[in-house]
Amino acid sequence: MKSASKDLSTGKITEGGSGNAVFLLQRAPNETIVDQLGRRFRVVTIEVGPSADPTDVARTLAEAGARTGIRKYSLVAESDLAPVAIAHAIESADSVETLILIAPQAIRTNGASKDLPLEEIKAPTLVLFGTRDEVIAPETGRIYARRIPCCFYTLVYDAGHDISTDRPQALLSVACDFLDNREKFVVPAGSSAISP
Repeated sequence: MKSASKDLSTGKITEGGSGNAVFLLQRAPNETIVDQLGRRFRVVTIEVGPSADPTDVARTLAEAGARTGIRKYSLVAESDLAPVAIAHAIESADSVETLILIAPQAIRTNGASKDLPLEEIKAPTLVLFGTRDEVIAPETGRIYARRIPCCFYTLVYDAGHDISTDRPQALLSVACDFLDNREKFVVPAGSSAISP
């Protein structure tokens, strides 16, 4: 995977691969995930430091799109970066084609008492939880599935909170299927193929 990188106040941005664009928000780089995604997609990885301000992360997402010339992309975020990704998906609805939230840590915004407006997410969304997650109850995914208009809640068996480390191939399999096929990766509940 060819890559270029740039350091920003939020962390490091790395770009590589080719194909449809995927913006990946991570606290620490997971080379397995980045390399595997980079074989099928153009991946822009934004490594977000622990002290990065959410406003700076949102600005960095916008800058990364402008700097790379990418106008449409999928957005993938891990755990505590989910609120930033959700806010960006709502604010930049014309750019974010799909959203993947891996073990999203919070439904509330950065300690604020106001809930995130999940109902305003327009992009098809995949929410993943490990069945052995001891940080956040996997059943939390049902809340996302109820509130996001086009949301798919998937459990990754034998994975804890850090799915990308515990079961990277399982995570990649479902994420790539979703990125390739969007909401068609599963048969919708009312499909005539199942209930004619």
